[in-house]
Amino acid sequence: YRPDLDAELMDILIIIGVILFTIVIALITWIGIPGTFIMSVLVLVCGWITGFAAITATHVLIIFTISVFLEVVEFFMGGLAARYYGASRRSAVFAVLGGLAGTIIGVSILVPVGALIGLIAGSYLGAYLSEKLSGKTDADATRAALGTVLG
Repeated sequence: YRPDLDAELMDILIIIGVILFTIVIALITWIGIPGTFIMSVLVLVCGWITGFAAITATHVLIIFTISVFLEVVEFFMGGLAARYYGASRRSAVFAVLGGLAGTIIGVSILVPVGALIGLIAGSYLGAYLSEKLSGKTDADATRAALGTVLG
């Protein structure tokens, strides 16, 4: 029995594990799962593995609350961008509602990337249709809708 060999093997396994974990996280982020929620889940897992000794349940709750807050802020940025690009207040609200509906529909149709595609398409359509119903030209409605997508 050679403890030094076990330590070397463990070091190699840890390095391989970290590399694989990094690749998986990069792919999950690329698919469109919010990074703040990935971080929250990782903190929860770390706390669970250590028996909530270093990371308490309070820490997990605080980080999860911050993650939810950041996602809500990001959610409303589409509406603010629509306002910046000349959309009406109603169009900004329609962009947010369209993004929410698009996300729900998109994730139910195409699980890995449907949420992202649905969010973009729903926000665009919500702002565009609202602007057209307000009597704006195609160019103005398109500008407001693109501003929503950029937001």
